[in-house]
Amino acid sequence: MSHPIPILTTERLTLRRPTQADFDAFADWVASPRSARFGGPGPRHEAREGFDAMLDHWAQKGFGYFHVALAASGAAVGRIGISHPDHRPEPEVAYALYEDRFEGQGYATEAARAARDWAFDSLGLPTLVSYIDPDNAASIRLATRLGARPDGTTTGRDGTVQLVYRHVRPEAHA
Repeated sequence: MSHPIPILTTERLTLRRPTQADFDAFADWVASPRSARFGGPGPRHEAREGFDAMLDHWAQKGFGYFHVALAASGAAVGRIGISHPDHRPEPEVAYALYEDRFEGQGYATEAARAARDWAFDSLGLPTLVSYIDPDNAASIRLATRLGARPDGTTTGRDGTVQLVYRHVRPEAHA
């Protein structure tokens, strides 16, 4: 089923489908140590492959990662959205902030909540998950703030154990 690609707004953020104009911010993140939990750091050509895969995900599935920017300035904050790569059994609320300066300000929570609620309301998904590295305390706290609960473990593509946190559709979105 095809869904219109939204532009989501929160009090401080704008979430929209990534465009080619967003590539440099993404490539800078891929080249940085902040991308280590996502297979990085990596060179620009790997960033290009990952960025193109994000765009293809939207085209193929009707949802994907949003480019997240500060509403006031347009500064790129990160990528947050609903991801469902072929190797995963169900859609995921996934999030990554591009720079340390965006940590601790509630941006990830604000954007992930908006993306999750959109997925429940517009896509009609009854549940979502977040796959989290057991050592990533910040992501565990974020999933918990969003109301997700532990739901076992799974094995990532690289063979590492990942925690599964389940997001259940809140009554307000039923």
